[in-house]
Amino acid sequence: MNELRAIGSRIDLTSCDKLDYYNLVSDLLDNELVMKMKEFTHHGSTTCFQHCLNVSYYNYRICRLFSWNTRAAARAGLLHDLFLYDWHTYKPAKGERLHGFTHAKCALNNVMENFEITELEKDIIVKHMFPLNIALPRYRETVVIILVDKYCGLIEVAANAAAVMTYAAASMIRTIRSKWLEVFSAE
Repeated sequence: MNELRAIGSRIDLTSCDKLDYYNLVSDLLDNELVMKMKEFTHHGSTTCFQHCLNVSYYNYRICRLFSWNTRAAARAGLLHDLFLYDWHTYKPAKGERLHGFTHAKCALNNVMENFEITELEKDIIVKHMFPLNIALPRYRETVVIILVDKYCGLIEVAANAAAVMTYAAASMIRTIRSKWLEVFSAE
């Protein structure tokens, strides 16, 4: 297995000191359907898989801190966006709601068709988009994913924006340098 890292972390999640986390999700990481999330961009340039890994790991860390259900937090976090389509190009049918309102149920349907999950994991997955999905979270682990999902999404978009701005600035500097050289080499 290649190294796995959550955004903002230097820790390889497959390393022995993080083995507890890895052991909770390793069967999911070996699953083709979960790996298919790598094919879809989610926030900025972050893939759906990387986003779910980020949410899963930080969900796990927070729930471990409070001695809550780390297994459900890690596993549901990894599966919470298993909707398997590119929401950037998806065109809802007439009367169909937008991605933000519907993808949690789509993900839950995909998860239930392919994995055995607990009631807690179902609640975490289907309610992670609160308040867009109006149903209130039933468990404290669900509240954690609601917050962690928004935080990770924000960090992923910000990281992409920073990379785009850095590229644009470098490109501008190259253009200015090239024009500068043209002007002074003509003398």
